[in-house]
Parts: sequence; C-alpha cells; structure tokens
Amino acid sequence: MQGARLYQQVAEKLAAAIAAGDYPAGTRLPAERKLAERFEVSRPTVREAIIALELAGCVEVKGGSGVYVTDSEASAFSAGESDIGAFEIL
Repeated sequence: MQGARLYQQVAEKLAAAIAAGDYPAGTRLPAERKLAERFEVSRPTVREAIIALELAGCVEVKGGSGVYVTDSEASAFSAGESDIGAFEIL
C-alpha cells in the first residue's frame, strides 16, 4: 500500500472491512461524512474510494439511497491493479 494514492488506501481499508464481515453483503455503508471521519480523510477522497470499489464490483451505489455492499468478493479488490483515478475515468 506504500506509495498508493490516498483514495486507494481508503478503498483497500474499506474492502478489508467488508471482507472481515464488518459490512456484510446487502448492508448499507455509513454516510460519506462518517467514513471521512473514520479514515481521517476528506469526503472527496471517500467518494473516489467508493467509485474504485464500485468499479471493482464490491459495492453498488444507489442514487438517493446510499452505498450497498454487493455479494462479490471484496477481498479481490486491489488498488494496485490500476493507477487510474476517478477523475481519469470520467
């Protein structure tokens, strides 16, 4: 994780929490603000981490409802696989 972008570090920590069962499949993740406080980062960093997890299939973003954990393996997420950020994707 050394040298990874901040959002990648947050995404890996979230993926690890999902894999550990802190957030079982189908559950809603805490609000962006709460996650930002937990990881001591800004809300845009949390947003980018969630986008990375969504692209990896670990979570599903439902507009107006929140971010939900999918049934797929969160432990399969690896931020090192690509160094493409959310802004590059957009």
